[in-house]
Amino acid sequence: MKLAVLGDNAEILPLLEAIDASPEHEIVGYRRAPALDEWMQKHAIAECGSIREFLKSDTLDTVVVADAQVENLDDAGRLAEAGRSVLLWPQAGQDLGVIYEISLAAADRAIHLFPIWPLRVHPLVVQLRELVDEGQLGVFQYLELNRTLAPESSLENDSLLTKSQADRAFLADIDLLRDLGGDYCQVTTLRTGTDERLAAISTTLDSDQAPQAIWNCKAGAADSWRLTIAGMRASAVLSGDPRTNRLTLEVEGPELSLPERTIEIDWGTDVLRLFQESVDGAAVHPNWEDLQRGMELMQATDRSLRRKRTIELFFEARSERSNFKTQMTAIGCGVILFTLVGMILVLVAGQAGVPDGVMHLLRIAVFAPLGIFLLLQFLVVFAKPATDSAPGSQTTDRLNSS
Repeated sequence: MKLAVLGDNAEILPLLEAIDASPEHEIVGYRRAPALDEWMQKHAIAECGSIREFLKSDTLDTVVVADAQVENLDDAGRLAEAGRSVLLWPQAGQDLGVIYEISLAAADRAIHLFPIWPLRVHPLVVQLRELVDEGQLGVFQYLELNRTLAPESSLENDSLLTKSQADRAFLADIDLLRDLGGDYCQVTTLRTGTDERLAAISTTLDSDQAPQAIWNCKAGAADSWRLTIAGMRASAVLSGDPRTNRLTLEVEGPELSLPERTIEIDWGTDVLRLFQESVDGAAVHPNWEDLQRGMELMQATDRSLRRKRTIELFFEARSERSNFKTQMTAIGCGVILFTLVGMILVLVAGQAGVPDGVMHLLRIAVFAPLGIFLLLQFLVVFAKPATDSAPGSQTTDRLNSS
């Protein structure tokens, strides 16, 4: 597989090392990645001056998007439309609209879309997921993820976080909360501080089909990360530093206790293997829908803060019936406009003394499309309704009435 890299993010290096070490894969170029210049030059990989070089390439299979630059995501969309697969490092500044467009491109082409979330492949996260799936922790009470972040500001005595810093942390964690907890549709976010300068921020995720999840983030002198899953039989605590993928798992309770384990991994090989499995046709997670749901939940936190209310997200399943109605609505607008213009022409022709035979044909030509269109509406009974097995991306939100 031939890959190209778009974006400036040194965190992607473990994946690049895994690609370089694999005889089946090769990086053939990169663009807008000054932080990776040294690594690329060391491995004799050329920098491309224009996206056209990637578009014209007959051998390029996949593009890796490493940062949140608008130009890189737009270029990834163009490459997806040209039949290239996309590996994306999720970041808070990425445009959700473009991510939707890329998913639409995949619907018509034999390409593969995959988000890079290293925590998903960590052995301790896999073990924790197995404990959850097998019910060994008992009935869930709640999930709670607590983060402490050191402020990024270079100003002396500045002890506050920026909203963008908090968003990056939330997006990095939300996939893990969804993976272990389930799909969430209610988002409530509270903050201590101003819109852009935060001492602390807390988001509560709720759903009728998932245990409550609480995400807390506060400013501190040093970074820390701790996930707690409280079950009726036992509680599990996963802690450490997700950036280095060094995590520790503890499980203790009246009915279940496991020895503490600490593991640090080089995630690049496992993520590359998972992507290759998706290319081979396996149903793997995380997938592009997981990315979309995570981005939607992150954006819902902004709306919750702005409106000071709980935001509810509704995920509506795609169906042939909804597609039929959408297409018929668009066609119907055109048919009605055509009929109105045709009626005017028929009236003008009648006043001009056009022969009766010609007038009869004109009336048929004007009103026949409308009649056919109305008859076609009965085909809706043959269209399949939405099913739970085909989740879609239509999302709306409303304020909680409570």
